[in-house]
Amino acid sequence: MASWQARIASGLVRVRVRRALGDLSDVARIRRAFSRPLPAPRGARFTPGEVGGVPGEWVEAVSGSARGTLLYLHGGGFVACSPRSHRSVTASLALRGFRVFVPDYRLAPEHPFPAGLDDCLAAWRGLVALQPEGLAPPAVAGDSAGGNLALALMLALRDAGEPLPAAAGLFSPCTDMTGGSPSILDNAKRDAMFPGEGLQHFASAYLGDGDRAHPLVSPLLADLTGLPPLLVHVGESEALRDDSVRFARKAADAGVEVSLRVWPVVPHVWQLLWALPEARASLDVAASFMLAAQARWRAARPAPAGAPPEELDVLIVGAGLSGIGAAVHLQQAFPRRRYALLEARQAIGGTWDLFRYPGVRSDSDMYTLGYVFKPWRDAKAIADGPAIRAYVRETAAEHGVLPHIRYAQRVVAAHWSSPLARWDVEVAHGDGSRSRLACRFLWMCSGYYSYAQGYKPAFPGESAFGGTLVHPQFWPQGLDHAGKRVVVIGSGATAVTLVPEMAKTAAHVVMLQRSPTYVVTRPAEDPVAEWLKRHLPAMLAYRLVRLKNVGLGMFFFRLARRWPEAMQRRLIGFARMQLPPEFDPRHFTPRYKPWDQRICLVPDGDLFRAIRSGSAEVVTDEIDTFTPQGIRLKSGRELAADIVVSATGLQLNVLGDLQISVDGAPVDLSQCLVYKGMMYSGVPNLVSTFGYTNASWTLKADLTANYACRLLRHLDRQGQAYAVPRAAPGVAQQPFLDFSSGYVVRALDRLPKQGDRKPWRLYQNYLLDLLTLRYSRLDDGVLQFGGPAPKG
Repeated sequence: MASWQARIASGLVRVRVRRALGDLSDVARIRRAFSRPLPAPRGARFTPGEVGGVPGEWVEAVSGSARGTLLYLHGGGFVACSPRSHRSVTASLALRGFRVFVPDYRLAPEHPFPAGLDDCLAAWRGLVALQPEGLAPPAVAGDSAGGNLALALMLALRDAGEPLPAAAGLFSPCTDMTGGSPSILDNAKRDAMFPGEGLQHFASAYLGDGDRAHPLVSPLLADLTGLPPLLVHVGESEALRDDSVRFARKAADAGVEVSLRVWPVVPHVWQLLWALPEARASLDVAASFMLAAQARWRAARPAPAGAPPEELDVLIVGAGLSGIGAAVHLQQAFPRRRYALLEARQAIGGTWDLFRYPGVRSDSDMYTLGYVFKPWRDAKAIADGPAIRAYVRETAAEHGVLPHIRYAQRVVAAHWSSPLARWDVEVAHGDGSRSRLACRFLWMCSGYYSYAQGYKPAFPGESAFGGTLVHPQFWPQGLDHAGKRVVVIGSGATAVTLVPEMAKTAAHVVMLQRSPTYVVTRPAEDPVAEWLKRHLPAMLAYRLVRLKNVGLGMFFFRLARRWPEAMQRRLIGFARMQLPPEFDPRHFTPRYKPWDQRICLVPDGDLFRAIRSGSAEVVTDEIDTFTPQGIRLKSGRELAADIVVSATGLQLNVLGDLQISVDGAPVDLSQCLVYKGMMYSGVPNLVSTFGYTNASWTLKADLTANYACRLLRHLDRQGQAYAVPRAAPGVAQQPFLDFSSGYVVRALDRLPKQGDRKPWRLYQNYLLDLLTLRYSRLDDGVLQFGGPAPKG
């Protein structure tokens, strides 16, 4: 949703700038319109300079706190503007951590293509020559025509085999001089600055009769493989919108890491209006994106012997649903803070990338499993794994998180030093090497189960089985179950997902359960959500549906806890209504009360439909032994099987089995009390994300992220270095989770404990957590603070 300031700014640009520009064929008039620079933010200094024989301007923060070098290429339709005209942008980037050089490249029509590009190449080569050995290469950024030059620069460098920038930030870039973008005409009247059809005059001035399809003129038409990470920001109503959108899609298809965001309402290159909320947000993300890419470049190179470890403000562990959400929350609250995400695997997405079994999907609705800051737009409220994975990756790309992720890096140990007020972290790399880094704050988003192994009991005689035995956590790629006899062992969420999906093509599927689970049908699409999305802005509709679903979830959970017998009869009755009259109801009659274990969700009753059709059945029995042909049960029945799926659950662990010590003393997390469900007694500056057992994981993840940012802000304001929860004597220990699911019971001795009173109680209640984590006092007498914070 656009700010009111953006709406006013867009109107003013339309009234003042668009009128001043007039006929875009009049170069002199365009130059006059852009001759008066906008005010720049305070705190930056501007120094004339020359790099690579090209005159220009150095822009630096007065504080001298640069963490990277940036080549900025100004826009102006190739015919106007200068380093001076773009000081509002370049100063903003300097204040965000860059030492910026802005070349005063030659302008058309006096100096047509490739004169301006030649100047940019010369400036780049000169800038690279100035870089001290071992530092990351500079980044490059540009707006409009400068974005075009930045892309042409990278393509020319790639083709020449020369060093490429670490990353690029592109603001409303021109990428197709042939005029092939539909928005040129579609947004001709909506664009606050340019009439779309008039943009051809810039191309004529730059090229004359030259080839507008030349790849260094229209980068969209080039081969884009091998480019560095790219951030692309553009306004939704701009004539050049589709230049950005089409380019970003093609670059992503070519394997380039791309972060595209289309902003509503804002005018062309709104980043020049640096005080605008959308301008600050865009510049924050762009600077963070490029600095992270430079840091990642350095981290990928072996550190010199004896070199101090890389130091970060925040280290996030895990690039799944929780980790990406944590990064966005952190970036929005502290856009200039140094952080990284370490991901042990080679891909983003966590659970939703690891699990690839047939039909994998959420067992929560996406209006509560989705992030609080990003609407879920798909029609399916109960989404499949690929759609959730795409949502997570899209979130990371939109918010510039991708360059902060370091893949194939697993945190194995973390050692806290109170004198240094930091964590020293040991990292194992995928190639077998190890490295160290330091961070002030450690944020664990590594989930709650082992990625290395699932839970699979040893079945009698399983070595004699002549078919295929698989675990859903490690589904074999290309396993064909069409026409096969399948037995799925288990009755939890994974089993009730697999059975109807495999039954679509298998000869027959049996769900073999030792004990039944509560199963409830829910529409795959939420009709209320779809109606609201048609009639309200996307974010408002999303928030209303989220509120509705949170409220309903809490209501039914409370009903189940207060009147368990009545709820039990109701759930069993709902199941019987969807089954054939002759079906034995004991297969859906659990021995435990509702919500003593998580209730299984089936979208549109697909499991019951498969049973009614005869393609699937449910058997409640215990395994006697595997046989060469299948499984013999204790009742004496034998289930013939070509494929047996052991959907027997997960193997829980704590913080990814991380080894922790505080001031040299090892920490046994199983003996720690959990503070507010996210910190550990006696452990400073460590937050972990753990969701709900009776609601969507992300509801708690968002609250945890909000609390972590509140805590960091409090430390900053008080000039303190760390926060550590201390348990008072007399707080009795209780199990971490009051849940009877097998995967929980098996791990209780390894899990930390909750206490018998707040703030050590672990609520399974979103409303209570909302009040506790968002609105309660941080300095509550239990959370103790130390400092002062070290400088630097």
